[in-house]
Amino acid sequence: MPEANQEIRSTISQFIQRLDEVSDHAISHVTVTIHGGLQHFFPDKRITHFSVTKMEGVAELSYQDMELEAPIPNMVTIIATEKKPKEA
Repeated sequence: MPEANQEIRSTISQFIQRLDEVSDHAISHVTVTIHGGLQHFFPDKRITHFSVTKMEGVAELSYQDMELEAPIPNMVTIIATEKKPKEA
């Protein structure tokens, strides 16, 4: 999945660059949240995990924050949940 992760990173960077162009450089900050799976995390960035009890069927929520190279300051957050095992 590393190629797909790099493609995600590149696509978001291009999106932010295009926003900067069409806004005539008037956008001061961009925040992007991606709700994906554990496979979407970038191995070179810190991942935060914590247990959850209030989300039915979910045992753990994980997220990763990063700033990408782009002309506008930005914060990209990837969120993923891990399902609880089915009880027999």
